[in-house]
Order: sequence, then structure tokens, then C-alpha cells
Amino acid sequence: MIKHTRILLVFGFLVFANQFIYAQRFLQGIALFIGETSSRDRYINLYPQDPQHDPTFLHAYPPSHKSAELENFSVGFFAEMLKSYDWRWVTEIDFCNKGALEHELLNPYTNAQRFATNHYSNLQWNNYLKRWIDLGFKFRTYAMVGARLEFTVASATPAYTYISGRAAKLTVSPDVAIGAEFHLKGPWNLFVEEHYNPDVIPLYTNGKVTMWNRTWETRLGIIYRFKAGIGSVDLDCNAPRYHGR
Repeated sequence: MIKHTRILLVFGFLVFANQFIYAQRFLQGIALFIGETSSRDRYINLYPQDPQHDPTFLHAYPPSHKSAELENFSVGFFAEMLKSYDWRWVTEIDFCNKGALEHELLNPYTNAQRFATNHYSNLQWNNYLKRWIDLGFKFRTYAMVGARLEFTVASATPAYTYISGRAAKLTVSPDVAIGAEFHLKGPWNLFVEEHYNPDVIPLYTNGKVTMWNRTWETRLGIIYRFKAGIGSVDLDCNAPRYHGR
């Protein structure tokens, strides 16, 4: 596990560094952020709950359900590129905590349950296409769509272990977001973002049992732009200049 984590960290750094070098002339800013995550797992079990043919309910366990929300945190950094008034490309490294609060069903006859928390710490390489949208505010607003490549570097799965403990460690999932950027001073800007990150490929599937995760991520960060005011004040305005006659 430690070896795989080191390899992924080195690979992620090399990819990010390579992109940084080749994209220097397109680089618009670099940023750091922290975030609050809210996530839950979802199980779907299509086996019939028939005690006559399955008295131990082995095929009907776990039951189809959505877990309760688990609140946690994320942290990361990114580079924003492309010299365009409307469009940007964002590539980032993000350490994101996900999971679920479970009321694990222990006995289907007595409805005995226990409280347990499943937790996944994921290292992610995320890429987004960012579109600035002018809504008439003094600050700038935007929307983002992209994908997350994530690897689970650590996990604790006491609830439904035989499924949650076998969840895929390397996954790709979509991400959509909205955000706003506020000019602070000179090249420094503050931004807030809200990300929606659902799994479309199950983390686990066996027969008629599948498992997914869904995560909301609220971010607060600061970005350094290589031209003072870019973002919330003078977003690379490429309108033609008047040179006189």
C-alpha cells in the first residue's frame, strides 16, 4: 500500500510538473484551497428478500439503501491555463476524504443495527474545463466540468466490510462545479467553489449487488495570478484597443 502511494504521488508530481513546464506561456494562475466534503454511499441489492428460499437473507444483505452523510475535509492545489477570455483549463492535485455514516443491519429478523463509519482517503488528479460567465456582479462567476482520477491511499470500512472493503481503489468519476472569484490586492484573488462528484462506475459490483459514492465538496482558496487583476477585475480582456488615426 505504501509503495503504491509513493508511486502515485511521484507520478502525480511529474505529470503536474510536466504540464507546468509546457504550459508556462499559457499559465494564468496557481492556487491553494481547503474544502469541506459531504459524502455518502449507496447500495442497490436486486436479490429477492424471500425467507422461504433464503432463510439467512444472505442474498438480501445488505439491503438497498443510502447511507447518512459523512462530513470531512479536502486540500489541494491547481494551475489554471489557456489565454482565453471565456475558457480556461484547470489541472489539480487534491487530497479528498470521502465515506459514509452507516446504520448497519446486523439481523434482518430482529432489525438489530449498529452505527459505524466507513472512510476513504483519496489522492486525486483532476482536470476541468472552466467557463467564465458574466452575471453582472462586481466579482466574476464561472462553471466547471471535468473528471477526477482518484486512488484510495487509506481506508477504514467497519460497516458492510465484505463489500466496502472491496471497493475499487482506482476510479474515474465526473465532476461539475460553480464558483466565484473576488479580487483582493494586486495579483491575489479569493475564490469559492461548490463541486458535485458522483460515481457513474460502481465502486463494487458482484451479481446483483452494487455500490456507489456521491460527494459534495465546498472549497475556499486563494489564487495568485500572473497579471494583477486577472479574474475579478480585468480578466484578460482581449477587446481591440483604439490607437487613434
